[in-house]
Amino acid sequence: MGQTDPLIEVARIIKPQGLKGELKVLPYSRDPQDLKRYQTLIIVREGGRRDEYTVERFRIMTDYVILKLTGVNDRDQAEEFRDLAVMVRPEQLPEPGEGEYFIRDLIGLQVFSEQGEPLGELADVLELPAHDVYQVISGARELLIPAIADVVQEINLERRVMIVRLLDGLLDLP
Repeated sequence: MGQTDPLIEVARIIKPQGLKGELKVLPYSRDPQDLKRYQTLIIVREGGRRDEYTVERFRIMTDYVILKLTGVNDRDQAEEFRDLAVMVRPEQLPEPGEGEYFIRDLIGLQVFSEQGEPLGELADVLELPAHDVYQVISGARELLIPAIADVVQEINLERRVMIVRLLDGLLDLP
């Protein structure tokens, strides 16, 4: 694996847990169980060095998981992992379900109204409690578009286009 191969950050190590080399890890997915699917994790250290580890043990707590990585056997070794990123290769990720997309695939889409009016480029996806919101930027204008079926009419990753039905008054906002 080359040092410039793309990696996806799936979690962050918070701190050591206990005395036997376990790590308290905060997964980024909504379901901590998702992290269990990865048998091999890549830890990126300061300076960009990447080290691969096999998951030896995995326990789910409420909002985090406890991982034991092969070769990390005591608290001193585990301390070296504090606040480091947990990465995987893109091909390790499961395929998204029908109507689901990876955020990284949506960023940069050109967004148009149903009438063909260009609205801007999708710059970010805000993950909010009720539903996600797409941040669309055009020059100095920012639109926040709810990621709901009534609004999002089409997403075409091949053409890099999203078509949306604008809610009444959305373009009138400052």
